[in-house]
Amino acid sequence: MYLRYFCISLLLMASSLFSQSKGITSFEENGLYGFKDKKGKVVIKPQYEQAMEFAKSGVAFVVSKNKWVCINSKNQILLESFLYDNGPDYIVESLARFVENGKMGFHDERCQKVIEAQYDFVYPFENGYAIVCNGCELKPEGEHKRILGGKYGVINRKGKLLLPIEYEAIGSIDAKKKTAEVKQDGKSVAVKWK
Repeated sequence: MYLRYFCISLLLMASSLFSQSKGITSFEENGLYGFKDKKGKVVIKPQYEQAMEFAKSGVAFVVSKNKWVCINSKNQILLESFLYDNGPDYIVESLARFVENGKMGFHDERCQKVIEAQYDFVYPFENGYAIVCNGCELKPEGEHKRILGGKYGVINRKGKLLLPIEYEAIGSIDAKKKTAEVKQDGKSVAVKWK
């Protein structure tokens, strides 16, 4: 009996949260963006320089103080997104990059931090692995940026470091063989992990 009541309560809460975010749409007023509910009631007053619509996951990306941030329907800032293609980073393999205190990590589609921000740069996940680096810098190169210097390693989707951050570069990763082509002491070699 209690289990049934608990399950029904949980479903009602989940559907309530989903319907709240689903019915919220952005609007513009005096050059700033906010959000209204289905009835046209302002739920988040205009305060953002740009705004994307709320996703099914209950979050939206907005520009605040020239940075793309992720907010929930209560207008709480959840994180700052890594800027990619003039917008928030794309979700790749269910994860996207975020920035915190000058470091980078990964978040899920609900803007919940999955892998803490502890690297100077992270590449998007590919086949379950991501290349990370420390000591590297993003240097402007025309309208793009280039990553220079540092040491590189490889992590999995749980954030576990599979290859230590000690290589000059990491080229290709072979997910099936659990190997990576790395550059060490100026030479390219294949390195395997467990």
